[in-house]
Formats: sequence, structure tokens, C-alpha cells
Amino acid sequence: MSKRKRLDDDAEQVAIYLNTAQRVAMNLIAERRKKRGEERTSPSEIVADGLWKILSEIEGISRRKIEELVATKSDGNRETDKVKLFPKVEGS
Repeated sequence: MSKRKRLDDDAEQVAIYLNTAQRVAMNLIAERRKKRGEERTSPSEIVADGLWKILSEIEGISRRKIEELVATKSDGNRETDKVKLFPKVEGS
């Protein structure tokens, strides 16, 4: 049986650095989730869940609001790409 793909197509790899205590915390969360039978046990999923929790509970920004900001049209262009290009002015 093949492993189910858990990353979104637009997921991008980023580097994060964790000290020993933070790595222990990450492993503890992963192991507890595995014990409960949850699927979201990878470091990427744990960090993402933490970010959503901080945004909603501390920053007061809903996940829905963030997802609306990055929603795509059917042609693949981002709805939020409303950048106007100005011509280069000589002498500036």
C-alpha cells in the first residue's frame, strides 16, 4: 500500500531551527498524535497546526480569511494579484 500524499501541491520547503527542548516538544506532539491515531504527525503538519492556532486564538485572524487571501481563480491567477506596473521614470 502506498503512502498517502499529505502535502499540498503549492507547499514550499522552508528551513526552521529547533533547539533540543523544541525538538523534544515536536516529538512528543507527534508521538501523542500517533497514539491517538491521528494522521497529522509530521513536523510540517505540527508546525502548520500551531501557526493556525496562533493566528486564530492570539492574532484573531481566521483560517478562512487567510485562505480567501490566497484563493485562486479557475485560470490559476491569484485573485489578490492586483499589482499595477508603473513605467520607469528617467532621472529617478
